[in-house]
Amino acid sequence: MALANDSRRSFGRLQSCLLARLVRDRWLQRQPADEAAEILFRRAVELRYPEDKVWGEEQGAPSNWSGDGWVIDPVDGTHNFLAGIPLFSISVAWVKSGEPQLGWVVDPIRGEWFEAVRGGGVVRGGPGPAPFIKPGTVPVLALSPRWRRKHPNWRSSLPKPFKERSLGSIALEMAWISQGRLGAGAWSRGRPWDIAAGVLLVEESRGRVAFGNGPGRLAVALDTKPIESSIVAVSATACRWLSPLLQAPSGPSFDSLHGGE
Repeated sequence: MALANDSRRSFGRLQSCLLARLVRDRWLQRQPADEAAEILFRRAVELRYPEDKVWGEEQGAPSNWSGDGWVIDPVDGTHNFLAGIPLFSISVAWVKSGEPQLGWVVDPIRGEWFEAVRGGGVVRGGPGPAPFIKPGTVPVLALSPRWRRKHPNWRSSLPKPFKERSLGSIALEMAWISQGRLGAGAWSRGRPWDIAAGVLLVEESRGRVAFGNGPGRLAVALDTKPIESSIVAVSATACRWLSPLLQAPSGPSFDSLHGGE
């Protein structure tokens, strides 16, 4: 398993960077990139690991998907990409028995990348600030508009002032949570390719992830339906004061805690 992880880690890092170059160039040329990027990745996997399966947003998963293989979102934040807004990312994960073991999120415009290895922590590369928290800084939370609509009373459960934002890319938001730039994020739905790498980044940076109506760990199963329950990710530095967002599955449900429907 360790040797397989090492080999795929090098492969995943290289391919993520190659995808970033393609996506950045397509964005500058105002050309779509989703399909081309996923095809490029699939071809690379077929040449290097012909036995590996790939589940991508654009072309779906093989019918015999068993929870082992690659999960990719070639452009997470397509609406931003098409609008010319430089806030989108590439998300790649390698999963075993449904659990992410390796994960990468790349910001192709800024040239910054984030890598997580289960049990091995998080590595960040490229331009960008190191993780830091300045005393007295008001935390910034990434809250999707859909989540805010579904949980109209959410403000009442948070114990101190904060700012809220929505970047439009779950994967990038989770990467920033892993670095402490964002204190937490909450979304009301997502698909495995949106969050597989991001969940691992948060967990390996000692943050926490919770699913409002499901298990505490992500299982990448062959299901094309989105994850409809609340998805919450909290950075390591914010876990204490945001503990109301991280109720155990046996405790009050996230939806009832926050006045959801």
